[in-house]
Amino acid sequence: MTTALPPPRSSFVTVMAWLTLALAALGVAGNALQALLVLAFPQSGDLATLLPPGVPVPAVLDWLGRHALALSLWSMAGSLLLGWISWQLLQRREWARRAFIALLLLAALANFACIPLANGAMALALPKVDGGTFDDLAQVREAMAPMLAALRAMLWLGAIAIAVLHGWIAWRLCRPEIRAEFG
Repeated sequence: MTTALPPPRSSFVTVMAWLTLALAALGVAGNALQALLVLAFPQSGDLATLLPPGVPVPAVLDWLGRHALALSLWSMAGSLLLGWISWQLLQRREWARRAFIALLLLAALANFACIPLANGAMALALPKVDGGTFDDLAQVREAMAPMLAALRAMLWLGAIAIAVLHGWIAWRLCRPEIRAEFG
């Protein structure tokens, strides 16, 4: 009587799972620290108090600031979920492979979805730039336009690079030799 040997375990899946597990642990720690900071400095959630009078806070950034604690806790829960899925990926669970692929694709899309949030953050007008003063918001935007354009380009290039990397990892996890490792 012969017993079928399990397929060999690829180093790709093992390394990917351990790296993601480490990133998830850093995410849990970072979000816990962020939550503690929000609790220690509750006034920091009101961005208008951090800016000079008259400087408008974009609505989306105001919302993010007011919900910083809840967002930190939700992000920590997401990191815990990612860690659990990564651990199950190490165990070669089929559902974990599919969940991991879904999270890769979701993260790639989220990077594109967050670009407008970053644009809102960049739209904050600072009354002093390089020691000079500006009379109105139009002058600030004109002075900062080249830097903002470069930042937007970097955001798009970063989002594209992450989408390509995540797409490649998802493609590798769908290859027959990798799928054969999962029960």
